[in-house]
Parts: sequence; C-alpha cells; structure tokens
Amino acid sequence: MFLAIDIGNTNTVIGVYHEKELINNWRLASKNARTVDEYWIVTKLFCDNAGIDVSKIDGAIMGSVVPDLTQNYQQMVSQYFHRESIVVNDKINLGFALKVEVPSSVGADRICNVAAARVQYPLPAVVVDLGTATTFDVIDEGGDYIGGAISPGIYTASSELTRKAAKLSKIDLKNPLHYIGKTTEEHLLTGIFTGHIAMIEGLISRMQQEYGKELTVIATGGLSQEIADHCSLIRVADKNLTLEGLRILYEFNTEQ
Repeated sequence: MFLAIDIGNTNTVIGVYHEKELINNWRLASKNARTVDEYWIVTKLFCDNAGIDVSKIDGAIMGSVVPDLTQNYQQMVSQYFHRESIVVNDKINLGFALKVEVPSSVGADRICNVAAARVQYPLPAVVVDLGTATTFDVIDEGGDYIGGAISPGIYTASSELTRKAAKLSKIDLKNPLHYIGKTTEEHLLTGIFTGHIAMIEGLISRMQQEYGKELTVIATGGLSQEIADHCSLIRVADKNLTLEGLRILYEFNTEQ
C-alpha cells in the first residue's frame, strides 16, 4: 500500500492505495500551523478508523502547490513510515511531455490531472479543476499537455465579492431558480454560479475552436458535480482524478 497526498491551497486530500484500488481517502484543511507529529497523528487516526494497518504502507507520493507543507509531509513520511516520498514535478517520469514554455511552472495538481485524464478518457481532452482557482488543462491527441488557462475559483470569487461589498452576504452556491433574479440572493447565484458556468463554457468553446477539434471535458474538484449537472459541455465529473493521477505517476516512478 502507499499514500497519495494531494496538497492544495485550501484542502489536502490523503488517499491510501492498494495497487490500483483506492482504499479510502480523507480531506483536511491545509494548515501550516501543524507540526510534523500532528500530521502523523491525523494520518494514523484516519487509517486506524478505516481499519488500515499503517505498518503495511511502504511508499508515498505527493503533489503540492504549497511548498512549506510539502516539506512537512515529506518529513512525516520519512520519520514515521521510513520511506522517501516521490514529489510530483516536471523532473520525474511523467509518461507525457509538457509542451509549454516553462515546464517547471506547471503545478503538480495539473500534472496529476493530465496523467489521469490521458489514460482514462478519450483524447484530445481538457480538464477543468474547480478549486481555489479554476484551471483548464488541454491534452492533445498524443497525450501530451499543451497548455491551458487559470481563473479565480468560484469560492474565491464569491468570498472576495462578499468581503468587499458591505451589503452582500455569503450564500450557498447552487443553481438559481431564476436567471433574472428576484432577490439579492438570486442575483448573486446567477452572477456567481451561473456566471462561472458561462465562463467555463465560453473558454472551452474558444479552446475547441483554436485546437480545431472537439475536446472531451472532464471536471474535478470541489463543485465539479454541481457544475457538471448544469454545464452541457462537461462530459464527466471525476472527483478522484487528481488522486488517480498520483497513483499513475507512482506506478511510473516505482516500476523496476
């Protein structure tokens, strides 16, 4: 068994794999305030509660966009599992090319998403990851990463708007009953939720036009299923896409 750790700006997801099977996974806040020992306690509690014997975990891979947390998790794995972690970046064996001007600038989460999507879905494709940022990653017919886009995430945009506008309150993000809102809440839902869908549809349409072929659209991240339910261009919502990418990259980099 091995650990797959996806360290994001807002949340960290810890998964345990037995070969190709995801045994269990858990989500916790990405906090720098925890000590290495606390990361171990949390990880062991998760495993104990799921009936997973931590002594049988003999490897780890992590993709991180938070360098400080990367170091802490690496130290936790080294100290308590007595293993060195594989850290996802452009230098490890990816199985595909990063066809951008600065390959080292591509985030680990995006590399993982491409690694999974190119194996599991028809190509060419685009992965839409709805996290702190909403990212778009395009994979060509040969399975290589050719670029994409980054926009503010839906929660990020919503929080920033309500923070700066004194008379606007936070809302639960969902599809509005009316696109021409009758209340302030409906105005916000249309502008934020439906507006984000319109942005996604607009960017994907332009990407498809530029690429010259239809792209298989895969959504992942926090609100991926809710967005996919109301976005006709999204083919599938795959909440475990990033973890699956970590699994695939672990296999690539541990095969003898």
